[in-house]
Amino acid sequence: MLSGQGSGEATGQTAVAAAFARERWLLPRRYDAARARALDRFLRSELRHARFYAPYAGRPLHELPVVDKDTVLADFAAFNRHAITLDRALAVAEAAERSRHFADRLPGGVTVGLSSGTSGTRGVFLVSEAESRLWAGILMGQLMAPRTLRALARRPVRVALFLRANSNLYETLGSRRVSFSWHDLTVPLARHLPALAGTDVLVAPASVLRRIAEARPEGLRPLQVVSVAETLEPDDEDVVREAFGRPVEQIYQATEGLLALSCPAGRLHLNEAHVHVEPEWLDHQRFHPVVTDFTRTTQYVVRHRLDDVLLAAPGPCPCGRPGRAIAAVLGRADDVLTLVPMAHGASEVAVYPDVLRHAVALAGDLGDYRIEQHGSEWRLATTAGSPAATGRVSAEIGRLATGLGARPPAVVPMGWPAETPGQKRRRIRRIT
Repeated sequence: MLSGQGSGEATGQTAVAAAFARERWLLPRRYDAARARALDRFLRSELRHARFYAPYAGRPLHELPVVDKDTVLADFAAFNRHAITLDRALAVAEAAERSRHFADRLPGGVTVGLSSGTSGTRGVFLVSEAESRLWAGILMGQLMAPRTLRALARRPVRVALFLRANSNLYETLGSRRVSFSWHDLTVPLARHLPALAGTDVLVAPASVLRRIAEARPEGLRPLQVVSVAETLEPDDEDVVREAFGRPVEQIYQATEGLLALSCPAGRLHLNEAHVHVEPEWLDHQRFHPVVTDFTRTTQYVVRHRLDDVLLAAPGPCPCGRPGRAIAAVLGRADDVLTLVPMAHGASEVAVYPDVLRHAVALAGDLGDYRIEQHGSEWRLATTAGSPAATGRVSAEIGRLATGLGARPPAVVPMGWPAETPGQKRRRIRRIT
């Protein structure tokens, strides 16, 4: 549990409060003008501080190269202000992972974090103390519900955060008014449950929220429930909402930054007041985001293409917030399975996770499930399905394939895949 003490922490909490106020009340009033000025200033004055971007300083954004995680990791020092090498950053991050002590910083007060590596390559990120405070203010300004603010006016608010690793970034949220507890996902969940009584804001991956909801810990009646780190699927959302009587809100955050937060209408709003997003369209609804975070000046995220597949929301959002809204984060590029087309010479047919989840739901109760594509074979594991579950799923996928003009795959049963503690759940994956 954390609390703000001393002049340094008091100054930090003042900065968080100022960022909160700007996010909550000022930015919505001058949204477009403020973000345009901030992006222009960033391109003119900040790019020269990183070796990779120095030759592009002052150029329009569209003239800069699009990069990805592999590009950045190949020359990590060229993408950050302090020329910190990947080996040095990894040494600090991996030592923290082994010791489960996450307070160490690099020189200059830089925090290093490590992603869970669901794509096979672990992402590394660097943030300064000032960026941590800005992150905290943005997060609370956009996400804190009116009921939580009303509670905060009367008493301190308790936040419980379930994640694989703690970070100085998350600890920025701690203050005299907001008390924060980190719950290590590498520890059995049952050990954490008694400490959840009186929690006001419960933050965890969707699969963990579901397990907590099913356990119904005594004294846990949160004001807000927030899903992070994993795709929030409808069945999980239904279970959690029923258990706690609250809508499940979402934070979409990646190594590349705080990318989107949910609104009262249930949509995710891209954090475009601070992150410029260029859609790379896959079809008329789905896209890969190419992101430029113009608030981060420790590690530069400029025209960084993510593997995530996002589903655009139709029309303006009923909540009235400005900026682009998305209906869902569908998963990663390798969560998109493929089918062989019926027509000779046609391109392979993509099966997006949202479409496949709907087909699987029609097959009846399976409990939890995993689907892996291995070439032409789709392998299925279930926890509550009957022996006939594979046949029912195969029939629904066959109907889906026919409707898409493709050949149905061979659907075969498999054992439950090995998953390490704290690993992000991925129900659908293309292996080969």
